[in-house]
Amino acid sequence: MGTSGAFGGSGGKDAKDLRDNIADWLTDAPAPAPTGDGETAPNGDGIPGVPTVPVPNVDLRPTIRILAGRGGGGDGPGGGGNGASSGGNGAGGRSSGGAQRSVRSTSRAAGRAGALARAYASGDRATLEDAGLDYDELLALGDMVAVGTRIVEAAFESQADSTLADDESRETVAEIVEWILEAPADHTPAPDDIVRRSIELIITNVTLTEVGERIRAESSREKRRAAEQEIRDAAEVYAGQVSLTTTGASAQEISGAIEAGIKELGQIFGGGK
Repeated sequence: MGTSGAFGGSGGKDAKDLRDNIADWLTDAPAPAPTGDGETAPNGDGIPGVPTVPVPNVDLRPTIRILAGRGGGGDGPGGGGNGASSGGNGAGGRSSGGAQRSVRSTSRAAGRAGALARAYASGDRATLEDAGLDYDELLALGDMVAVGTRIVEAAFESQADSTLADDESRETVAEIVEWILEAPADHTPAPDDIVRRSIELIITNVTLTEVGERIRAESSREKRRAAEQEIRDAAEVYAGQVSLTTTGASAQEISGAIEAGIKELGQIFGGGK
């Protein structure tokens, strides 16, 4: 769960709100999940044009604000000292004193990995060769874990730097690749599915990084497991609100759709708590 057992969470209001939300969930008995009939959207603001959707038991709007910036307008790295600076390389969070994330960098790696995993699953040799991968060599590995590792390595433009943000990004991308490679041969995920799953996992892993210490402090093993599952379920609900229109299969198209999707969520759910 999460990427670092030593990280206590970023500073700033958004990260604090997120930890408070998880602490509240762990303290109080979870309420039954709303059905969505007549319920307000997760932003709770009654904004015209925002579709009515099931409301997650855990409020992850602070995570979306960390990623997209308050109001969805963030276009810089998250502040703080525990991660490598992303140098303004794309949208990022606004929680200070923690991981310096770049949504653009993670989206680029996720899109590249998604396209490569999809290419391997469909036998697209040309796409793999463009990334320096050989289909026959991958096939000869005889192990999906090894294949996934090669794809993840090819998806990143730099070597791992052991920062919190980089570990978090690589964990997210590895989960995306694993999900694609484990799909049935005749049900390879479509690009839109990869985009939505990527957004879901980005939200999930940022949340788990930020609140991991609080969850680990919970004495009940069942509650710890339930909290992580609630976070994953909530991330899926939020990712489901992204508007997608037949994303192309190239790495650039998938990456662009992931980044645009997170920006859209920031515009919908980026208001104050």
